[in-house]
Amino acid sequence: MLLGIYQPGSQEVTAVFFDELSAVFKQLMTLQHPVVVCGDFNIHVNQPDDTHAVHLAQLLQSFGCIQHVTEPTHVAGHTLDLVITSADSNICNLRVDGTLSDHAFI
Repeated sequence: MLLGIYQPGSQEVTAVFFDELSAVFKQLMTLQHPVVVCGDFNIHVNQPDDTHAVHLAQLLQSFGCIQHVTEPTHVAGHTLDLVITSADSNICNLRVDGTLSDHAFI
């Protein structure tokens, strides 16, 4: 299953976003097949001191998930577009390449 998420960059990331994301992950964990969550989260996961990045990392860890994108996906040099799976899933040949508007293709 592939789930796409878009958190608008024009809106502040709120506690409601994290509550809803947590509820989504609770539902996904009940499924019996692999799930890939991807999209534009507009959270600077490349900045370890960013409070939203810390909150997201903690949420993913609590569900046994990992985020696979390690390169900048935005022209400003931030990693905003993510690919998330359970820790036991193997993602091969993930690349960040080219741009579409101000975001890169993954």
